[in-house]
Amino acid sequence: MHTVRSSCAALLAALLPFAALAGDTQAALCACRAMADDAARLACYDREADRVAALPAADAAPAAPVLSPEERFGRRGVIAREEEDREKAAMRELGELHATVTEIWTRSDGLMRITLDNGQVWSQNRPDPFFRLKTGEKVKIEPAALGSFLMSTPAKRSTRVTRIQ
Repeated sequence: MHTVRSSCAALLAALLPFAALAGDTQAALCACRAMADDAARLACYDREADRVAALPAADAAPAAPVLSPEERFGRRGVIAREEEDREKAAMRELGELHATVTEIWTRSDGLMRITLDNGQVWSQNRPDPFFRLKTGEKVKIEPAALGSFLMSTPAKRSTRVTRIQ
């Protein structure tokens, strides 16, 4: 049995580059998982992770340039406000976010901490006994006045929230 598994692993390792060339990440990861040797399996996963990381993301926003200390020096006033305005305008492009609640945790001070299906975590700004929320419920988050955000439910109840993760 061990010989068959080793042969299968060797065959899969030989075929892995072809799966990667075809862009079939799932097949490549399955090939990695089938490897019996721990070191070879880890190396296989590392190769796949590096390959996926090197692929250009079609929907990824370009990364903001990292400024050197010299470039950051004196960046106040008009320059800082212009950058802030550009960031706010980019945020307004989305307009609103629709997501499903996957987890709710109520802190001892009564504030809810809400995890969404997109991985974001939001926290209430102040406790609201009339705002009720259940796991699996759909919510809408939209920008509100003075840079705040409003989370609302299908029952037309809303609360101010801040993204914490």
